[in-house]
Amino acid sequence: MPSAPANSTSPGASSTANDGIDQPCFALADHARILMPDLAAFRLGVRPGSTRSHAFALAPRLTLLAVDIREEQNALEAVALALLAFTPKVVLAHANTVLLEVGASMRLFGGLRALLSRVTSTVKGCGFTSRMGCAPTAWGAWLLAHARTRRVARRVRVVKETTLVHVLDALPVSLIPSAHSHGNVFEQIGCATLADLRRLPRKGVARRFGQGVLQWLAQAYGQAPDPREAFCAPASFEARLELQARVESADALLFAARRLVLQLAGWLSAHHAAVSEFSLLLEHELAARHAPKTSTFKVAWAVPTREADHILWLLREKLNQTTLAAPVIEMKLVADKVSEHAPPAETLFPMPGSDSESLAQLLERLSARLGAENVVQLVARDDHRPEAAMTVEAYKPASETKPKRAKKSLKTQEAKADAPTEAQAESDGPLELPDLAVPSQPRPSWILETPQKLLLRNERPFYRRPLKLISRTERIEAGWWDGNGVQRDYYVAADDRGRMFWLYRERLTGDWFLHGFFG
Repeated sequence: MPSAPANSTSPGASSTANDGIDQPCFALADHARILMPDLAAFRLGVRPGSTRSHAFALAPRLTLLAVDIREEQNALEAVALALLAFTPKVVLAHANTVLLEVGASMRLFGGLRALLSRVTSTVKGCGFTSRMGCAPTAWGAWLLAHARTRRVARRVRVVKETTLVHVLDALPVSLIPSAHSHGNVFEQIGCATLADLRRLPRKGVARRFGQGVLQWLAQAYGQAPDPREAFCAPASFEARLELQARVESADALLFAARRLVLQLAGWLSAHHAAVSEFSLLLEHELAARHAPKTSTFKVAWAVPTREADHILWLLREKLNQTTLAAPVIEMKLVADKVSEHAPPAETLFPMPGSDSESLAQLLERLSARLGAENVVQLVARDDHRPEAAMTVEAYKPASETKPKRAKKSLKTQEAKADAPTEAQAESDGPLELPDLAVPSQPRPSWILETPQKLLLRNERPFYRRPLKLISRTERIEAGWWDGNGVQRDYYVAADDRGRMFWLYRERLTGDWFLHGFFG
């Protein structure tokens, strides 16, 4: 199956317009050789594997940087965690390389080209550059990625196994992972490419370079199995990022927070989960004596999601409304509320607008931009008074507005089970329920916020024209518990033009009021 490795490196130094020998440049190096030059050093002839003395001869103003193994491993794991969004099988390989098994993911992401484009964008969003290669074998993809890094190959994407042999045969033998340990022995025996190495006698190669080289060649060309241990995502998500410079505005934090959100999206995909709330912990520079050392703010939404773009949008709106207490030098993201991800139910003929999550995400974005108190919804209340039967509250997800059922005590249930009623003991037939004595009255579509008092003419309520009662009495007596009790008799009335109104008469005073209009 094709594997596409992303060769992650630290951000290189930017090159200037002057490409001369006096241009300052940088390179990673160990005690003897150059590991990775930047673009300016590469243009001056510095190559990976060059000796330190040879590199200084080509670039006198070369600055050598030491390798921090621990930081490189943390960076590689952060990239691998973000790439779990594309495939569950991610492998940390030799020389800062991440291998992805994408054979089963190409159709999901729209083909190999679209998938590699998204992988490149994700690695860039994590703050790193990448050089990619694609091949049916893991070591073959590794070779093509590093060949592209050294600019020694034109074709770095191979899908068919028959083409892989011809492409790998043209690669230089210096790409072998153990080539640096043999010095210039390959050049002395006239072995320049992998094809030359394969033509040598197997016994001689094993005696001079070790049996591992033959095994490596067989795995690279797909002639031997290559089992690898996949990268495993941690049980809980917690990512930390140390900023390269202090950040004084909340808007500038979004660029750095994007790296943490991409890691969160990959972690959620690996665990088949979704998140509905996370915390962003900020560590501040002590600019003043009384300035806080750390601060925390939470971002929450209604429908759990694992889409990085949606999470970043909500985080941007939250940061736009936040004022930093002090400059930030480090940030940490912790997933607080994680739930199992339920994929949407697919139908044979999907209808536009049938997805309830789109409406929920719209309300979440409005709440994030306008404030939660400015996005309201109508909520029904258990109250017989028309003016109190509906209220306006801040928007809440449906899962939070469901009423909780009261739990009956075990003793009450046992008492009911042990004490059957007399009707149950005497009658074994079906239970007959009585009909309602009075049918429910209709409700108008428009209810006045404040009832309007009506005049009486010839003992009949009058609203522009005399009104005639056309319904039975509906009595409402409620509200005594909150001090706003009502005692009303409601009627449906009509005038001589057929317009219908909802009236009530106060039982104590006898006054008539108009409370609503029917359509």
